[in-house]
Amino acid sequence: MISRKARAGTSLLLLLLAAACGGGGSTGPSSGSLAVSVSGLPGGSGADITVTGPEGFSRAVTGSTTLAGLTPGSYQVAAEVVSSGTQLFTPSPSSQTVGVSAGDTPASASVAYQAASGSLTISVTGLPAGTDPAITVTGPGGYNQSVTAAGTLGGLAPGSYTVTALAVSDGANQYSPSPSSQSVTVETDATTSATVAYSSGSSGGFNLRVDGLYLVQSVQTYGRAVPLVRDRDALLRVFVTANQVNAAAPDVRVRLYLDGNLVSTNTIPAPVPLTPQTPNEAELGSSWNLVIYRTLIQPNLSILVDVDPGNTVAEGNEADNSFPTNGVPLPVDVRTTSAFSVRFVPVVTTGDGRLGNVTGPNMGQFLTTTMLMHPIAAYDADIHAPYNTTTTETLQSDPSVWTTVLQEISGLRLAEHSLRAYYGVVNPNYNSGVAGIGYIGEPVAIGWDKLPSASGVAAHEWGHNWGRQHAPCGGASNPDPGFPYAGGVTGIFGYDQSAGTIKLPTAHDLMGYCNDEWISDYTYTHVLGFRAAQAIVAGGLSQAVQPALLVWGRVENGRAVLEPAFRITTRPSLPSASGPYRLDGLAADGSRVFGFSFSPVEIADLPAAGRQFAFAVPLQPDRADRLASLRLEGEGLTATASAAAEAPTVEVTPAGGGRVSLRWDAARAPMVLVRDPATGQVISFARGGRAEIIVPGPDLSLSVSNRVGSRDLRVTLPSR
Repeated sequence: MISRKARAGTSLLLLLLAAACGGGGSTGPSSGSLAVSVSGLPGGSGADITVTGPEGFSRAVTGSTTLAGLTPGSYQVAAEVVSSGTQLFTPSPSSQTVGVSAGDTPASASVAYQAASGSLTISVTGLPAGTDPAITVTGPGGYNQSVTAAGTLGGLAPGSYTVTALAVSDGANQYSPSPSSQSVTVETDATTSATVAYSSGSSGGFNLRVDGLYLVQSVQTYGRAVPLVRDRDALLRVFVTANQVNAAAPDVRVRLYLDGNLVSTNTIPAPVPLTPQTPNEAELGSSWNLVIYRTLIQPNLSILVDVDPGNTVAEGNEADNSFPTNGVPLPVDVRTTSAFSVRFVPVVTTGDGRLGNVTGPNMGQFLTTTMLMHPIAAYDADIHAPYNTTTTETLQSDPSVWTTVLQEISGLRLAEHSLRAYYGVVNPNYNSGVAGIGYIGEPVAIGWDKLPSASGVAAHEWGHNWGRQHAPCGGASNPDPGFPYAGGVTGIFGYDQSAGTIKLPTAHDLMGYCNDEWISDYTYTHVLGFRAAQAIVAGGLSQAVQPALLVWGRVENGRAVLEPAFRITTRPSLPSASGPYRLDGLAADGSRVFGFSFSPVEIADLPAAGRQFAFAVPLQPDRADRLASLRLEGEGLTATASAAAEAPTVEVTPAGGGRVSLRWDAARAPMVLVRDPATGQVISFARGGRAEIIVPGPDLSLSVSNRVGSRDLRVTLPSR
């Protein structure tokens, strides 16, 4: 059973590939069953479990039951937080995958609920004795609790909670809360604090104030915890509140400063003829909004906002109309980011001759979702010559073809000594199934070309490249244990600049497998930090292009595999940290020519397919000449490769349609690296002694591997 990821339109769906065996004429049950066991909930409380599986199967489960008549295959059991009175119960596990086989014996899945253990302490200041606050706390699992006195709420599920406070009166004075809305994160076995400070206006008269503001590019917290990126438009939202029901429509003045100098003054009219009593992030019409263009989104930006700057509205207190209240412009956290530098590689799959459709005219469409959600202001993209993979299987028939293509794209990136991210584009002959895979923390991924969904696939895979694991939604494999929001939701409000619409906290993070995708502050800030660190590393790269050895391979299905090595000229690329595997290059006398330990990199969307590695080991020709074998060892596995006596010749003949046929002795050389000599780009890692490839010009450069090194040939193509 192999988990498969698919996207339809702009949504990410989970599909499953069921493998069956048996000969014609076999008899027996054609369906199976699944016994779901639920424990830990008090009497009268139902579970919140959804079981999904093949052929669009979806069933809600509220207690222990057996689902019968199921199509054999892989089923996902997803459990959500449940509330019972004021107590929340969290499920374990929250997501699991179960294989159902045909037969009378049901498969089983168990979900154990336990009382949540987090707590939230509410402190209240500024109210006279005998006057109660008006506070509501909402959170996961539909949690909704009114608070009329300071104290501690216990038994809370971990996640994001919103503390909303309303104005109150003691009969003579009106008391306004600050903040009127705040988001806090409750953690397991920990106490989180939130403070609401009330203050009164003059003699209880009508009062306006700026409760808060923020600038948002794709996602933002009410407390402005998400940095902005330089040179990208942002929406300013100003949240004005009144202490009474009213029909006031005050203006808001916005002054922007760069390096302390006033550079812009704007007046925002009221969006509707009333001022709300509490902030409402869910409605654009509840805030005073202004697009701040990219030329002003710069480091050392600060902002000062005033409500009713012309004093056209009578108020009991005119002293609290500025934000910040001290009249000092508020610094805005703006980060400088590098342009996303990416190279698209259209892939030709030999098994069916299909070519990934990425071109100059449509290239930007692959980046639409990324530029909309991720913390990036610009991109620098180009297109590689078509790359010919020579594995004969098709993309649909075996997910291992996806991992083969991924590893080859990683190898050609190293061989081309490029600092760009590489993204292979394939054209599978299906519309639902595996849509993309990528490495976690390494700049190589591949995805399908089915636009517009291909844009969301690319944004998801680049999220993996930028260090992100899956969000826990839709049965995504190996979910990030640190993801802060239950169910893989974004947890806070976002903003879609292209549509001009608010994204609710119930949207799902793009790193999961659920519909209605957006980006959470968790994913956004971690991607921002990862890219900043990588820019520092790349900017400090001092190693020049030099002779090196491409050594690469994988660990899969309980075995270690070494791919044929090639002598190349490139930037060295070695492990950044040690790990459980060791790779040694050995001379004929057994002495070590080079050696290091490392950890293979994980393939995020097909974890069952194993882990891979590719390194460019700096190796001058005299040392490379000494190599007689390679040895890979780790976690009880071993793989070795020994040099063949002499690399064979390669026969090149025309094949028609801009293609040539290559033939050679695969027993002596299992792989040939094929380049366009005019550009140096790799156009194939040809396997198996025979390959037919698309060629870009009249010549080819061939590197024929003897397993531990290679011999270079230059071939002028015969007349076509």
